Amino acid sequence: MFSTLMVSVLLPPTFFLDASIRATLRDFQFPVLLGLMQALTWIGEDWVLIVAALALYGIGRRRKRQRLKQAGALGLIALAASAGVVQVIKHLAGRPRPDLVDRGILNWGPSFERGHDAFPSGHATLAFALAAVLSSVYPSGRWIWYSLAVLVAFTRIYIDVHFASDVFVGAVLGLLIGIWASMLKLERLKP
Repeated sequence: MFSTLMVSVLLPPTFFLDASIRATLRDFQFPVLLGLMQALTWIGEDWVLIVAALALYGIGRRRKRQRLKQAGALGLIALAASAGVVQVIKHLAGRPRPDLVDRGILNWGPSFERGHDAFPSGHATLAFALAAVLSSVYPSGRWIWYSLAVLVAFTRIYIDVHFASDVFVGAVLGLLIGIWASMLKLERLKP
């Protein structure tokens, strides 16, 4: 309920702020910082997050650590659900990425062109989904998990491959999916 309210209240202003946020960040794009952000954005790559969740599961299984195994399994579920939902929305919405908008491509709508669709940000969605799961299993590390997710989300805006609204919606979507996955009862994982 709160999340729905948050999206309905904050999403419209975010769309209207996209241009000004983008313009402000352009004023702060320094070569060294841009290079750093381009390097850090890989943390949110789907394969990196999947490998991390698989590693948690594998280490937990090998060392017989239930919470670690659960974090990995729930993380994989959250990542799979997030990836599926993002791809459906992304291709149905068909919002062009910022560089395409600069070239005059402004139309939204169903699209299956690779590299075209920006809304919502997959990096932000997956990073926040995994952060929500890890936060539910290891609440004392919550600030670490969400800080990493925020960092990933910010890199997508800073390197100019997403608008702020793409990232905002991705973060909220990932958070909701991560919370949902965290509530699953995985009986088979019990020792």
